[in-house]
Amino acid sequence: MIGICNGFQVMVELGILPGLDSAVAKQPEAALFTNDSSRFECRPTLLKHVNRGNSKFTSKIPYGDIRLIPSAHAEGKLTFAPKKRDEIMRRLEDNDQIVFRYVNPEGNEDVGYPWNPNGTEGNIAGITNPSGTVLGMMPHPERVFTPYTHPDWTREKIAEGAGRAIFESIVDYVRRTF
Repeated sequence: MIGICNGFQVMVELGILPGLDSAVAKQPEAALFTNDSSRFECRPTLLKHVNRGNSKFTSKIPYGDIRLIPSAHAEGKLTFAPKKRDEIMRRLEDNDQIVFRYVNPEGNEDVGYPWNPNGTEGNIAGITNPSGTVLGMMPHPERVFTPYTHPDWTREKIAEGAGRAIFESIVDYVRRTF
């Protein structure tokens, strides 16, 4: 299952993500709040693949690869309850649930606005459930499925859309599994 932007918000509100202790939490473990800029942000963002292999959605994306995936949201700041924030962040790291982080053109993960368009702590742009079968992310990989939808497609020779590998990875997983 994949939830992009509003779909990610729904998964978090339903307690499906981050799904630390069960498939569906009795109450949400996270929330998505208004961007730090207090406005709708529609911009190309750079995402670094940081998942070490747990995610079924990134088998076709090399670890550390940086991809341009556009963001378009006003409420994309992933947050956790202040009393549980450190514990949840640690568990996300330990469980290999963080899939993408916002980075700058040099690939640095310690970035602020505009590279992190919403202010999410840890520059998190996408997470999975512990089994890696549910992905939620704010940026829109479907908007760069083909090279022609990349914002620089007329200036650069782009072989394939940056978001396509996410969808191909899950198709391959389903074919291998079922």
